[in-house]
This record gives sequence, structure tokens and C-alpha cells, in this order.
Amino acid sequence: MPAVHEDPKAPVIATDKELPGTIAPRQVTLRDRVTVATLVPFSCAAEVPRSLLGYLSDQLNKEIEKGDTYAMTDPIALDDFGPYWFSNFGAVMLLGDIRSAQDVQTMDKAGTDWAKACLGSFNIRPNYPGRSSHICNGMFLVTDAARNRGVGRLMGEGYLEWAPKLGYTYSVFNLVYENNVASCRIWDALGFKRIGKVPGGGKLRSQPGQFVDAIIYGRDLGPEGEDSVTQERFDKIRYYLKHSKYPRGADRAEKSRLRSAATHYKLVGGENGEPERLMLKDKEVVSDPQQQYQIARQIHIQQHGGINKTTATIAVKYHWVRIKETVSRVIRDCPQCKEAPKAPVAGSSRADESSVTINGSPDAATGSPDELMTDAPNGQNPFVPTHQPVVPAAVDSITDYTNMPLDPQIIDINQHLPRFQHHDAMSDPYSHVAQDLPHSNFEEEVRRHTSSDYQVMMNDESDTEAAALRRETLGLVNAPLSEAQHEQEMLARYVERSEDDLEF
Repeated sequence: MPAVHEDPKAPVIATDKELPGTIAPRQVTLRDRVTVATLVPFSCAAEVPRSLLGYLSDQLNKEIEKGDTYAMTDPIALDDFGPYWFSNFGAVMLLGDIRSAQDVQTMDKAGTDWAKACLGSFNIRPNYPGRSSHICNGMFLVTDAARNRGVGRLMGEGYLEWAPKLGYTYSVFNLVYENNVASCRIWDALGFKRIGKVPGGGKLRSQPGQFVDAIIYGRDLGPEGEDSVTQERFDKIRYYLKHSKYPRGADRAEKSRLRSAATHYKLVGGENGEPERLMLKDKEVVSDPQQQYQIARQIHIQQHGGINKTTATIAVKYHWVRIKETVSRVIRDCPQCKEAPKAPVAGSSRADESSVTINGSPDAATGSPDELMTDAPNGQNPFVPTHQPVVPAAVDSITDYTNMPLDPQIIDINQHLPRFQHHDAMSDPYSHVAQDLPHSNFEEEVRRHTSSDYQVMMNDESDTEAAALRRETLGLVNAPLSEAQHEQEMLARYVERSEDDLEF
């Protein structure tokens, strides 16, 4: 899993960061949930046994010789490897429960076979000098004896735990070749963002005559990313539920989290050839990033919906961390969605209407007023609008709006209201002329109608027009949700709730 590529003989970027006391050997459990290993930190190459340096150097040179993961083409000599790999900070994963770097020296004196005991190594260093030295980088190496055992993932988690303790705030991986599926899968799952791409960034030995794109990964090392639920934790929950015992190496806090998680999770299946599934309430937990991508892709191609719609559909049946990010990658990789035309921007039609076209030439609108007058048809004033007025004719009376629906509760008293009079027929508002319906008589008419009269009138289904009006009014009140409102309701009901319910 390469992350940084540079000349091993180039000057090392100096750093004043010392190894803090909070960084100690980190015990981990491999994918089989039984084998225990330890990530041992080293602050310099002098702390690492020379025989172990020789084995790691040989493993790195094999990867360079393959020509598919690292950008370097020449092997690195043993004398150069130590200062190059452990220049600022490095870690080695070894089998067993190791308490300190001194135990590694003891293992070397005992003649330990590193080809069997060493599973991998990684380092942490500044990616830039000076004012940007708080941005870190790293290189990762998995040995031949540790393939397909989850070592790369565990080292990536150790990298994310220790880099902030060393004072780094952001991590950048400069070149990760796109065909390195295993490495891309790990960084995607650990919350790294694909912040850039170098088109044709690599000439790999496995693809002669072709250029392979390289991805630039980045991730904030702040506290908001520390509580992400990783694949390892899901595997520990699965192991605890299946065997009713804690994984080896679990400390007191982790045991407490496992007991709490057991109340929310359950295992189903696993009999008669049926695959075993981890369930969070009624949703299947998917921890494999590749399987997450395939599920999101299958659901997306059924309707080619947007991010919210696809995420809400997935969250009904499945659960994993950062579903929306997975859906975003699927939509970005979908060829049909790339070719689909974009929706017009709001207000674009108004902008199109504002561009005046005269005699078929849009540039003619920029001419002088004299030119506009000359180009106008004979006998026609160019400053008089030629389009039809918005209101086709004058409204003579309010009777033109008598077909509009009214509130059923005022239908019965509508006959007591005075008719609207046209402005030509209205009398002088300042002349005190008695109206046809005095105010006192109107109040007496209204008092005659009790509340029961209005209730009977509203529930009277014999009047077809009133019944239709009532159904129409109820339809407006209980209008169905739009598609956008339905998506937001699904996201609030399933996605956000699933994140809050997850306590492990």
C-alpha cells in the first residue's frame, strides 16, 4: 500500500516532534479473530534490529521490482533503508504480545525468523517542510507471510491513531495507483477523501505501453473522524456474538463496548449453507467496502436516482458507516449519469428572455436608438410592446370570479353580503346614503344561524356541489408528499437514526 514516493537519497524533512508517552505498543487481532499481533513503534532506525531491517528492506525491494505499487525503479540498499524508512517515526507489526521495543531486541538475540514473525511495517513523516510540516504522509508495506489477513487495514487504523498524537492535523497520500484495488479499498473505508487525481500518473510493469491514473487521498485527523466504526469493530462484534467470549487482547473498555453492542446486534443464518449475517435491529450490517459499493451500485442502476433517494433506499435494508459517501462514488462512476443532461439552472429562462433579438440577430440589440428606429417596420413604433397584454380584457364585475371555491362555512351567509358594484356605478363614498342592508339587520340575520346550522350544512352530502367542494378542500389540506419531501422523510427516518443508534 504505497503512499509516498521520493528519492531515498534525498534529504530527510526534519521534524522536532518527539515520541510522546501516549504512543505505546498497540495490540491487535487479525482477521481470523484469534491470532494476536502487536504494532511496535520506533522513533529511529537505531532502535530496530539490523536483521529486521534487512528483512524489511528485502520485502520493499521485491515490491519495487514488481513495478505495480511504488514509483521507484531502483532497489534501496540496506544502509539507506533504515534512515529512509524510520527517519521520523516507524512501526513494525510482529506476531505475539510484545510490550516494548526492548522485547524486539530480545527476539532478535533469540534468533527469531522474521519471515514468520514480521507481518508488515509503516512510517509517518511530514509531507511538506516548514510551515506545512503539520501535514503528514506515510508508506505501508505488507510482507509475503501476511497477505489476506487484514494486516493492511490494521496498520491503517494504527496510522490514524498515532499521527494526531505526533502533532499532525491532516494526512495526504500523494500517489495511489488506481489499479491497486486493495489499497484504494482500505483508504476509502477508513474515511479518506479522493481529493485529486493525476491522469496517467504511472507506467506500471503489469500494463506495458499504458498509463495508469493515480489517486490523491486526503483525510482530516481531527476528532470528528476518530469515532468512526471500522470493519475491525464489526468483526469483533460478530466474533463476540458467535463465540460468547471476548477477542484476545480486548481491554476492559473494549469488553464493556462489546457487551453494550450485544444488546443491539444479532447474528442470523449460518445454517444449511446460508451465509451468516450481522443485523442491527432489522438492517443487515455490511462491513466490507467492496460489498458496500456493489450494493449501492445495484440499487442505483435500478432507477438512477440522486444521492438522497439512493441513500434512503439503501438505509431501509442495510447499514454501514458513511452510506452517502459510497453512493456519491457510485453516482460519480455511473456512465449513464455522466451522459445525462444537467437540469437547467433556476432563472435561466428569465435570462434568456432578457436577451433581445431584433431581425434574427442578437447583436442588433446593442445598436443605437436611431438604428433601432430605422430597422423598425414602417408605421410601427418600436417602443410600443408588440406582445399581448397579460390581462386580455378589463374585468367588468366580480361575477367573473364566482366559480372560485369558497369556504363551506360561509356559503349560507353569502346571500346576505352586498353585491360588488363596478366603479362606474358606485356612489360617492363621501355621500352618506343609506345602504340596502343596515348593519343592525345584518347582525340579526347572522344571530339566527346557530352553530348546529353550520354543522348540518358542512355534513350535508345531499348537495353535490357542496360535497365536491368539501372533498376538494380536504384534498388540499391532506395533499400527498412530493418526491423531494418523501426523500427527506426517508433520510431522517432511516439514515440519521441508524447513525445515532450505533453505540459501538
